[in-house]
Amino acid sequence: MRMHFSGAPLIPAPAAQVWEHLLDPHFVAASAPAVEAVTVTDPTHFGVVSALGVGFLKLRFSMQIELYDLREPHSASMRATGEAPGTSVAMHSDIRLEPVAADRVRLHWTATTDMDGAAAGMGRRLLEGAIRLMTERFWEDFARRAGRRGGGR
Repeated sequence: MRMHFSGAPLIPAPAAQVWEHLLDPHFVAASAPAVEAVTVTDPTHFGVVSALGVGFLKLRFSMQIELYDLREPHSASMRATGEAPGTSVAMHSDIRLEPVAADRVRLHWTATTDMDGAAAGMGRRLLEGAIRLMTERFWEDFARRAGRRGGGR
């Protein structure tokens, strides 16, 4: 099952500050739901263990994430692959920072997710709604936190 989402929150921070947060696996992971662990392999590769609950189905995913095509401080791409018992997921995101003032940036993001297995069998409507909500909340939380004075977590 393939799902596609996008958004463009406005962040009250300079592009350099937002870019720094995009490259910080711990900062990024703090916006994701139910993250249990983050393991940094190198500056562009990290692993995340998190739980996903949709309806009665609760799955614990082990994800491998790669940042690539980095064009500081303008754009980046991210790919994530992972598995949970009976389910696999592959996700691709493109991120583009558009400065709108010296201290404001619009973060344009797109996310395409492919899911196969037990979770995909729950039905497109239920699963897509839940994943859309989690994805949008992730980027809203990231934008809110990245826009704090001093960029605090």
